[in-house]
Amino acid sequence: MDLGIKGKVALVTGGSKGIGKASALELAREGCNLVISARTKDDLMKTEKEIAAFGVKTLAVSADLEKPEEVERLISSAFKTFGRIDILFNNAGYSHPTTPITTTDQEWFTLINIHLMACVRTCRLVVPKMLEQKWGRIINMASICGIAPMSGLTNYNACKAAVINFTQSLAMEYSKDGICAVALCPGLIHTDIWDVFAENVGKMIGKSGQQVLDSAAEQASAIKRFAKPEEVGKVVAFLASNCASYISGCKIQVDGGTFAGIEINF
Repeated sequence: MDLGIKGKVALVTGGSKGIGKASALELAREGCNLVISARTKDDLMKTEKEIAAFGVKTLAVSADLEKPEEVERLISSAFKTFGRIDILFNNAGYSHPTTPITTTDQEWFTLINIHLMACVRTCRLVVPKMLEQKWGRIINMASICGIAPMSGLTNYNACKAAVINFTQSLAMEYSKDGICAVALCPGLIHTDIWDVFAENVGKMIGKSGQQVLDSAAEQASAIKRFAKPEEVGKVVAFLASNCASYISGCKIQVDGGTFAGIEINF
């Protein structure tokens, strides 16, 4: 299927690893020019080389998107290099175990900054250009945790719920102008974030990280396994395309059937 986005410019934050990297590679495979950002420069440079192998133009910008000035520098660099951003995938983020009564103010502020405010700030800078060209795709990384909170992830759950609501606000305001905005809600995707989380939880409950991952897959997926980042990357490429021109303001669950129903084994 021709997704019709050859020559478009895509910005992927958190683009050096996991879902971000997989999505950037899928977009490059479709002929998009890529801007990728991440905090770790070495990983970013390696990914940039992989993207460039598809014969597209690339720009890698090392940036900490918890800082407003770094968001501005990233967007400014993208506009200076390409003149526009057609596709925005706000993917940067991380998590750590928290509970409602132990989470500190600083832990709240940190996750709000990277998960919600980074989306707000990039959109504030990118949407005006999309309005001028009457075309744009915004994909904000949410989570199934933003739909049904997961135990031990209090501030992450709340931040992802806010991202979903913010994305719906974008769609309400700008879908009529050719800008489609969707909240991507992955379930169990095997990334570095999950490995770190599983190790931390395992230490708390006396299990190995792999035991935590296996238990999560058994309980929270009808398919009974974690997905590969590439399985999400293909969905991102579709949502970024002309084929998704009537998909806006919704939650796209890539969750292996997390909410398919209730299984009872007799």
